Amino acid sequence: MIEKQPIGLAQELDALTGAPAAHRGPRCSVGALLEAADADVAASLRAALDTTNVSATAIAETLSRYGDAVTAYTVNRHRGKPNGCRCE
Repeated sequence: MIEKQPIGLAQELDALTGAPAAHRGPRCSVGALLEAADADVAASLRAALDTTNVSATAIAETLSRYGDAVTAYTVNRHRGKPNGCRCE
């Protein structure tokens, strides 16, 4: 326990809550693809991601045929399973 409250401590702690989160590691490849894709491709990908009976493996294999390798783990993470993704 801090016995003496330093001047400015509350302000510095408040500033921490307003600061943007620091991201570690590489950017989500699914999010990057969504951002870079044209409107039709992005809409189709969002629809596939939102359709639960379309497997992450099927999405990853399809995306990988048209560009950089994407894994099913990345697709699942972007979908919010199990760890969630850094994309908004």
